[in-house]
Amino acid sequence: MFKTSMAISPLPANFAPLLFAGNWELGVEQAAKLGYDAVELSLLDPSKDLLGHIASALRQKGLALSAVATGQSYYTDGLSLANTDPAVHARLRERMKRLLDFLAPWQGFLIIGGVRGVLSKEPAVQAEQRKWALEAVRSYAEYAQSVGVRVAIEPINRYETNFLNTVAEALAFADEVGLDNVVVLADTFHMNIEEVSLPKALELAGKRLGYVHLVDSNRRAPGQGHINFQEVVTALRKISYASYISAEILPWPDSQTAAELAIGYFRSL
Repeated sequence: MFKTSMAISPLPANFAPLLFAGNWELGVEQAAKLGYDAVELSLLDPSKDLLGHIASALRQKGLALSAVATGQSYYTDGLSLANTDPAVHARLRERMKRLLDFLAPWQGFLIIGGVRGVLSKEPAVQAEQRKWALEAVRSYAEYAQSVGVRVAIEPINRYETNFLNTVAEALAFADEVGLDNVVVLADTFHMNIEEVSLPKALELAGKRLGYVHLVDSNRRAPGQGHINFQEVVTALRKISYASYISAEILPWPDSQTAAELAIGYFRSL
């Protein structure tokens, strides 16, 4: 009942849980060979030519593009939604528009995860940062709506950011954005740190859950840690979830083996 995807990157990245980073051609080839339905791309600021090459390769292999992750804009370039510099937001807005246009033919998801950055420890500064981030996401979502793309807000654990750590916080932020194409992405690695109960958090998201990173407690492929995925899957079925389960995982012990372990586990569910 779930569609399957794995996260790859055209370039080597500072963000570690990606497969075939720096060799997207091999990533696409192996995704098709192993029987994934789609790939999720972690993109920085790709050229029009690169996007065209990737789109052509996906179509040739019969793969969909499930999502584009945007965190590298922060992890590599230092651009974040929490920044209050209008010039930074202008750069991000232009970049996001290009990525949304790329996503449009697949009706995929634009992931707002690490790109939101980190909030200041000063409450007054935090409020201003949050205002900038909210307006930025609203502008992306408005454009995304016009091209048939959904925006997925991903809660991330406290050790990586202090800005939206739980599913409940992501839902509240989505409410503030106020557009129907804004959904929540649940990543079980982050949830294992932040949520009291993974199944209850998924049930709380309900129909607003648009995308899932199915990742084990050690950020490896599911089945390589201690998360009870049968409880997770039971909760997903309870809310009639039928979108993607994606392997945004560490390339452990290497990308090929990790991709094989993930799809093998996905098929067992």
